[in-house]
Amino acid sequence: MAEKKTKHEKLLIEFIEGYKAGSPTDANVYWISLKPATIARLFYEKHKIKVSHGNIKKLLKTLGYGYRKQSKQLATGTYANRNEQFEIIFSMVLIMNIKSPVLSVDCKKKERLGNLYRDGKCYCTKAVKVLDHDYEHLSEGKVIPHGIYDMQANKGYVTIGNSSETADFVIDNLLWWWLNYGIHQYPDAENILLFCDAGGANSYRHHLFKHRLMTFAKETGLKVIVCHYPPYCSKWNPIEHRLFSQVHRAMSGVVFSNYETVKKLIEQTSTDTGLSVIVRLNFKEYNTGIKINKSEVDPKRISYHCKLPELNYRIYP
Repeated sequence: MAEKKTKHEKLLIEFIEGYKAGSPTDANVYWISLKPATIARLFYEKHKIKVSHGNIKKLLKTLGYGYRKQSKQLATGTYANRNEQFEIIFSMVLIMNIKSPVLSVDCKKKERLGNLYRDGKCYCTKAVKVLDHDYEHLSEGKVIPHGIYDMQANKGYVTIGNSSETADFVIDNLLWWWLNYGIHQYPDAENILLFCDAGGANSYRHHLFKHRLMTFAKETGLKVIVCHYPPYCSKWNPIEHRLFSQVHRAMSGVVFSNYETVKKLIEQTSTDTGLSVIVRLNFKEYNTGIKINKSEVDPKRISYHCKLPELNYRIYP
């Protein structure tokens, strides 16, 4: 019986190998698109040997297969000075005085209000019925969550907007954070370190963002040090995995019926390490398409890093 079982296992392995496909980017990664039930059925049709789903699952596990989903980790492009920029970012964290805030900022994926489908699950007495399509015209409003993550305090500050993600929107949120929270937590601060993505409203290519940062620096009296994560590396921005991933869980599977509901959901975000989140609603209308010439960025109030000036600079009050 043992020899017969071994023979069947070898036959089953050969059968599975026939349906194996490989990753185009990693020679050590393979997958099978068939479920255990389908493998059992096709194996029986070909060899007239019955194998249970459970035995197939065990065999797949011994062969190194797991039931996994795809992981978005491959960059869609490259940046020549990627490693050098990461070294600069790490060094800036180390040299910053504890009296000065270190913030990671970004805008989370935009959502829509209304009885529309959203990914995820939640505990409910019955299945929540939503519209069978999620066309934009069925939405009752935009939800634009902009986050500020205080890396030293492990606190998140989220502004929910309903207009547009612009440089003015980002700076207004920074100013709100500083006047209401930052100035009290860091009363002796002279500098503020910002980690941003390379694109979006806080793009390193936009003169508008630098111009608005100058307004922020003048109003707060702070020197603003900015480090942009290299292009195609936004997932390494700390706010992504320290704040937004937790916020995503708090909002999972819940219908966004109104802005207050969204606000309450995000406010519930917490972790065992002490993360807490403060949320506000900002219904100010922000104009898009505003352009600033380079000449409007005062060269006397900005200094650039000697090695990677496009991604690192300091703005003075």
